[in-house]
Amino acid sequence: MNKKRIIFIIGVFVVISIIAILIVLFCGKKDDKDAYDIAISGLKIEFNSDIMVYGEELEFREGFEYRRIDAITEEKLNSDGEHGYRAIILFDRKGTMSITDEELLLIKEYVEEKAYDMIYIGVNYLDDFERLGFTVRMWDDAYSFEYVGSIHEGKEVQQNEYGNLYAQHGLWTGEDEKAYGDTDDLQYWIVTIMYDYARKAAGVEF
Repeated sequence: MNKKRIIFIIGVFVVISIIAILIVLFCGKKDDKDAYDIAISGLKIEFNSDIMVYGEELEFREGFEYRRIDAITEEKLNSDGEHGYRAIILFDRKGTMSITDEELLLIKEYVEEKAYDMIYIGVNYLDDFERLGFTVRMWDDAYSFEYVGSIHEGKEVQQNEYGNLYAQHGLWTGEDEKAYGDTDDLQYWIVTIMYDYARKAAGVEF
C-alpha cells in the first residue's frame, strides 16, 4: 500500500470520527429540563400567565415570572393584556401575613366570577376560608388551601350561578412542611400545580 493511499485512509477515518463525535454531541444531547422548568416555561409561553404573590417573601427558580402586590384591591388584581391563566398566591408560611375579610371576599369574587385561582400556604386563615364560604370544611393537617375557578374538577364541588368551583385542601400538608419546608419543594409544587390547573382549564390532555 503506497504512502498516499495510507494518508487518504487515515484522513477518511479522522473525518468519520469527527462526524460521529458531532452526532453524539448534538443529536444525542438530552433535554435537561425538569418539571419545574417546563412549568415555568409553559406558564409564560403557553398561557402568558398573570401570577400575583401577596404576603411573605417567596423565592422561585430563575425565569418564573410573577408580580408582588402589596395590597388586595381591584386595581392590583386587574392586569393589562390578554392572559390565559391568572392566579393569586397568598404566602403565609410563617404566619405573618395580614389580610382582612373584605380582601379575602374580593379574592373570592375574582375566583368565582373571573376564573382566577387562589393558592394559600399557611394555617392562620384556614378557619376564615371556611367561615367566609370558600369551603364547607377544612381537612385535618392542611397547610394549604386552593380555591380554584379555572378548572371543572376537584375533590369538593361548590355550585353557584357561575358554575362549579373547587376547594382543595392539604395538597401541601403539615407533614410536608416539616419534611420539605426548608427546601425548594414548596415552590416547585406551587408552580407545577398552577401549570396543571392552566392546562386543564385549556383542555390540554395529559
